[in-house]
Amino acid sequence: MKKLLHKTRNALFDSCDFLELLMAIVVLAAILIACCTLGSSFLDYWNDRYSKEAFLTFVGYVFNILIGIEFLKMLCQPSGDTVLEVLIFLVARHMIIEHTTVIENLITIISIGILFAIKKYISLPSEKENYRIFSSNPDSEYSGTEQDAFSEEDSGHPL
Repeated sequence: MKKLLHKTRNALFDSCDFLELLMAIVVLAAILIACCTLGSSFLDYWNDRYSKEAFLTFVGYVFNILIGIEFLKMLCQPSGDTVLEVLIFLVARHMIIEHTTVIENLITIISIGILFAIKKYISLPSEKENYRIFSSNPDSEYSGTEQDAFSEEDSGHPL
């Protein structure tokens, strides 16, 4: 029974890896299409370059591409750092592009500060190569990051 459970878990794990790769390819295609259409957005901005609205529209397109790139990085190497980077870009885009009140700007600045504080002080050590949703060891009942922590404790190396 345990062997069947482990085989099923490994099959699901492999399926998740394949689906993540497939979604990363779809996101990459969308980013490339967005980059191609950025030229026409730039021309629109150039034709109306004295307008604040034209500039903010162009910067909005650029931010969307940057957020897409960060999201692609998060799909390829999931970690707390890449998730925080995506959130920082999203919050910064909201503050820069949207027409917000002073209170909303203050809340946005505080939230960006909190995200940077989390990134600097609370983030766990990066384990980009070892991150797995399910354990890769069929004999383990723990997730990949928990198993790595246990194996490092057993080997005498600090985290």
